[in-house]
Amino acid sequence: MLGRPARSEGTRSEDERDFLRLWASDAVSQIGSQITLFALPFTAVAVLHASGDQVGVLQALYTLPFLLVPLPAGLWLDNRSLRPVLIAMNLVCAVLVTSVPVAAAAGALGLAQLYVIAVLGGAATVTSDIAKLALLPRLVPTDRLASANSRLNANLAVGSTSGPGIAGWLSALVGAPNALIADGLSYLFSAGTLSRMRYRDETRPERGEEGRNLRAEVTAGLRVVFGYAPLRNIAVHAALFNACAQFVNVALVVLLVRDRGYGGGAYGLVLVCGGIGGVTGTVSAPLLIRLLGPGSTIFMVVTAGVNAFWILPAAGGSRAAVVALCAAGLFIGSASAGVGSVVSATLRHLVSPPDLHARVNAAYRLITFGAVPVGALIGGLLVERIGAHATLWAVPPMMLVSALPLALRPVRSLRGVTRPDAEDDVPTAAREGAG
Repeated sequence: MLGRPARSEGTRSEDERDFLRLWASDAVSQIGSQITLFALPFTAVAVLHASGDQVGVLQALYTLPFLLVPLPAGLWLDNRSLRPVLIAMNLVCAVLVTSVPVAAAAGALGLAQLYVIAVLGGAATVTSDIAKLALLPRLVPTDRLASANSRLNANLAVGSTSGPGIAGWLSALVGAPNALIADGLSYLFSAGTLSRMRYRDETRPERGEEGRNLRAEVTAGLRVVFGYAPLRNIAVHAALFNACAQFVNVALVVLLVRDRGYGGGAYGLVLVCGGIGGVTGTVSAPLLIRLLGPGSTIFMVVTAGVNAFWILPAAGGSRAAVVALCAAGLFIGSASAGVGSVVSATLRHLVSPPDLHARVNAAYRLITFGAVPVGALIGGLLVERIGAHATLWAVPPMMLVSALPLALRPVRSLRGVTRPDAEDDVPTAAREGAG
């Protein structure tokens, strides 16, 4: 693991400024990313008249790198300077998203281009997210790590809240393809802010290939996740939940935009309320954990939250009533997901040794997002075969199934977690794979 030398107060102050640069870069790029997540499928439906299964393919291609990239990226990032990687990923994303308005202006925009952007953009996003998690502990002291992680998680929640609304407003004002110009600018701002960081990774001695077990090194994080029963059960829940959420992502945009003709403003408002729910859950989680313990918190909150998805297909009446009910359902469901994310992040930090943090986070991301491409594809097929409204009726029963792993004793009985210092507290195979 890259070490951190003793630092003077001046160096600590500079590290704090570097963290603020990382935080500011992430805050802006999160908003931009949410614009893309809104504008790409909206462009496909409203501009290119894509069908439900084509939207499902688009969602699946964006999330496919979440299945293929994390494990090799985690090991690769262990041996790279992280700041240049983050800058490069932001520049790649800027080029990708700005190609959409350029192609649209030239009359050459097609679904194939959106598919390519989805795959490459998803890969860059996964790599960037893992790199940020690995860089963070090098910028802040241990006693401020929880606060720093909370601020980065708040960026995601705030981005999810404001990004769709901004995207909906921009799409109505200048058209969905041109809305992506704002995202391109956000990535350029992020890259420029990161370039001002003074922190440089220490040189890590090269390890020879002799005696290395690359397979064990790559899969070390997986063995930590599967070796700790509460984290394993939470990961299984998150994987099922995320797959089901793709049904909602595909069906909701088709139902509100294509089937009911409400336009981007109404759809964006619903997503904004979902983002506010995520912020609410993230902010409330620490208090709930202190009062109830992590196990009871995630079990009770998620069980209540998944039942909120019954509201989406049941929504009827006037346009205002439908939008309000869908917004309420997404608010509650997203709040429960926000609480679950805080609990799982806390467990990952506490049960894994420092030299495996990047790979444990990469492994957890692989597990929890691995089913997302499948969910997007199946969701698109269902929307095309049985309709968006019927697809939304299929979501709540599956969401309830996703909560079952949380009802098992390893999670429900979890009252607290102490950072393991003993060698035998970490799965032996994982420790051997740490290299």
